[in-house]
Amino acid sequence: MSDNPSREKVHGYEIKRSILFDNDRGFALAENPNAPQPYVTWQFTEENSRRDFYWGHYTTDADTAAKDYAARVEDYKERYGVAEKAARPAPEVYKYYSTQRPVDIGTFPKTENGPTEIVNFDKRESVENGRFQAWGYLLYNAPLTGKQITDYELRAAPGNPDQLRLSPEQLEQQVQAVGKWEQAKRIPNVKRLTWWYSDFGSFVKKEFVTDAELSGRYEKVMGIKARAARKSAEKKPISERLKEGAAQAERDNAARPTPFKNTEKDR
Repeated sequence: MSDNPSREKVHGYEIKRSILFDNDRGFALAENPNAPQPYVTWQFTEENSRRDFYWGHYTTDADTAAKDYAARVEDYKERYGVAEKAARPAPEVYKYYSTQRPVDIGTFPKTENGPTEIVNFDKRESVENGRFQAWGYLLYNAPLTGKQITDYELRAAPGNPDQLRLSPEQLEQQVQAVGKWEQAKRIPNVKRLTWWYSDFGSFVKKEFVTDAELSGRYEKVMGIKARAARKSAEKKPISERLKEGAAQAERDNAARPTPFKNTEKDR
């Protein structure tokens, strides 16, 4: 029998214990404190790592549910002569904090991997041992992209399995690019990922900003610059663009190697 480290939920009930037999059938014990009958035991069938839950026994008493779970498991084992199957590995959990607003419709990305759970605090609270403040958090079974994190103003938990680690060269390049952009756009200090360090004469990453957060904003900055460059090019007169095209073609032709002549006619 196994507990539920991934905090899997079914119809609002959190799976507390489950067992899977070698015929891909099993049972689960779950709890939902907000339900009229907070405890339930289900039978389920597993196929392609997906579980279909059915035949629920609901109750208001935790001990009754635990006894029912044990009885159903033992009865099934005796009746069908099955053995417990090795537990499937728990999916990785990725946590993202909502630092600017409570979690609500339109404030987070929806993906095929979540969110699997949404938690709102009563007020903005300090999290991660006081590193920063957040209104709540979301859990996913796969990491969000840097762009998704930036677009929705989320903040990845420092302990996430995918924590990006930039090389020193990448870090320096991205910090300077983001810092210059934040300064030019007069981004409020509370929303900035960098600050100007006069002793070094350059921008540095704020202490609790992750490489993933920095990379997400860097991608955003580069995208903005690329769009601006395209618009600028489109505004040039056609004659100027034709001249630039001809000059580029001439440079390309000059860079091509001279063809090797090896036919009788060429000789």
